[in-house]
Amino acid sequence: MRRYFVLTTVLVLLLASCSKDAESVSNQGQSGSITRFAVYDHFMYVLNQNEVQTYDITQKDQPTLLHRLATDYGLETITIYDHTIFLGSNTALYILNIDNPAAPQIQAKSDRLSDIGFTGCDPVVVKGDYAYSTLKIIRNACGRVAAQSALVVYDISDKSAPVSVGVYPMNIPNGLGYKDNYLFICDEGSDQLRIFDISNPLDVKETAWAVDIVDPYDLIVDGARMIVSSKTDFQIFDLEDVVHLKKLGQIPK
Repeated sequence: MRRYFVLTTVLVLLLASCSKDAESVSNQGQSGSITRFAVYDHFMYVLNQNEVQTYDITQKDQPTLLHRLATDYGLETITIYDHTIFLGSNTALYILNIDNPAAPQIQAKSDRLSDIGFTGCDPVVVKGDYAYSTLKIIRNACGRVAAQSALVVYDISDKSAPVSVGVYPMNIPNGLGYKDNYLFICDEGSDQLRIFDISNPLDVKETAWAVDIVDPYDLIVDGARMIVSSKTDFQIFDLEDVVHLKKLGQIPK
């Protein structure tokens, strides 16, 4: 347990020393894409299997439960972008309005079975008018087996009606994140950090610059640094030159 806290402290200090990306939100915490809670201003949003709980964390030692938002069963991941909450579940991508951050409301819900023909675990990241999510075929934390592993791209320019605009086959993808026009995906099946050019979200292209990492699981992009978490370690990269990623070091788990 003590080792876990030491590693967490090291990671926090490392990220704190990095310059902030222009697209990051100053009042939003940094996390990977496979996470079940998120902080916005003085509110924390926590996922249960079928609800979003909102806590007031103004008093850090006494969080207060303010609101419960019921959803379908199978919530897995949460991210906040442009003052909007995005949830990944077994079957859908949820978009929540937080005009009133103390009481989020469902603005839209995509049905992935009807949209793209299959379902699965859905970590998601958002950039501009597009959301990127990964689904994987194996049984995992989602509790079910997807029919296909893929990267799915959604047009969310109308947040009340997200539309799937691209499906790209993957192996066993996990967490993902981006820097500028490059999307990084942890692909456990190929033991690689795969890199995609998303300068045209309607025609995503995989680059030839994949990085070999055994069992990559999730990642955090923060300015010019990226931390990739695998089953055995944290690997730290400099993102100044994406074509030639420079590994800065690693921390064993």
